[in-house]
Amino acid sequence: MRKRRILGSLAVFAGSVGVGIAPTGAARPHTDPFDASGPLDLTRVGVEQVRRSVRLTVHTQAQFSLASLRRWPRVGHPEERFLCLRIQRSGAAVVRRLCFGTSGHEDKDTLGYAELSSSGSARASRPIPADVKRPTRRSVIARFRPSDAGLAPHRYLWRFASQWSGQQCPSPSTPAKDPCVDLAPSHRLARFRLREVQPVGCTHGGRSLVFNGSRSHKRVALTFDDGPSNYTPKILSILERKHAKGTFFEVGDQIPGRTSTSKAVLEAGQELANHSLHHETRPERSSMATTSERIKSATGFTPCLFRPPGGAYDSRVIGDASSLGMKTVIWDVDPRDWSRPGAGAIYSRVVGATHPGSIIILHDGGGDRSQTVAALPHIIKALRDRGYRFLMVTKLLHDRIVWGPVS
Repeated sequence: MRKRRILGSLAVFAGSVGVGIAPTGAARPHTDPFDASGPLDLTRVGVEQVRRSVRLTVHTQAQFSLASLRRWPRVGHPEERFLCLRIQRSGAAVVRRLCFGTSGHEDKDTLGYAELSSSGSARASRPIPADVKRPTRRSVIARFRPSDAGLAPHRYLWRFASQWSGQQCPSPSTPAKDPCVDLAPSHRLARFRLREVQPVGCTHGGRSLVFNGSRSHKRVALTFDDGPSNYTPKILSILERKHAKGTFFEVGDQIPGRTSTSKAVLEAGQELANHSLHHETRPERSSMATTSERIKSATGFTPCLFRPPGGAYDSRVIGDASSLGMKTVIWDVDPRDWSRPGAGAIYSRVVGATHPGSIIILHDGGGDRSQTVAALPHIIKALRDRGYRFLMVTKLLHDRIVWGPVS
């Protein structure tokens, strides 16, 4: 992190990754003492992978406003104010830039994305979705999907750059003086490796048998039994469109020939769970084990949740599931959608019976589930309008998903 001459600030930034400087280690935050003027002196920066997302972290010497920053700064203009990350795949020519800021009435949860030409000018510019947070007035954190920024699993080199103008900085009319420009890391580029990861399992603690989650918060779980089936992709599409999470209890016999559907559940950010091999009442341990093996073989994910068909259980069933690392999950909201009472009845039964912590049972397999598909968007909207959030069962029960590399 060092000051640069005003006319060369963006030019230096534009060419920094292309030079032969040894990169630093991955994921560690990069720190440096005060070494530039203005609010955007970069004191600590980082780029790291968080599950399937990339998280950018920036801390500065003084307070700043995102509204004061340009998301697509102009090369060579000393009056520009910006805070940007430049990132380049190792060995590749394409350079990408991600900049903080806001613009008019645009959603603040975006980053300014651009691909850079050899001269450093921006092309293919567009906003990309990002979860942007301000923990303090001297810091900003952004989280985004790497595919939105054209980043695929590989090794990358990166560096942050900032520029400020105003009373804290030398006048732009006197180019012999240094402006408020900073690079981080100062003397070298940083290395980042983006890996292809997926859920591989989940923790299993607390009670071995549950009917619902905590009643203290408006959080509920949507669960779907008897798949995978031809209706599963329709359910996944609704959940994605409505930004809701679900847990899918799969029947082992349904998995062969539909492994792509099981994979799609995980790829959509949803959860897989065990619902016995043949949908038999009070299944044996071997039935549970074979189903978990089929789920893992198809997807790489080992389930930690089990649901007995029909909700029939005894101490032996609970013990067998527990010995396989699974918690037995029943429900407290049942619209009996399997009986096909009509989409309206399914909707009203769910909405009328749901309370904080509810586990709602629906079905994505085992028959015609068109009524469930029709009712689901309205169920989600009605409950969300009442303040409910939709979590996977594992999260509802305060356990966690374990992530690992794709095998």
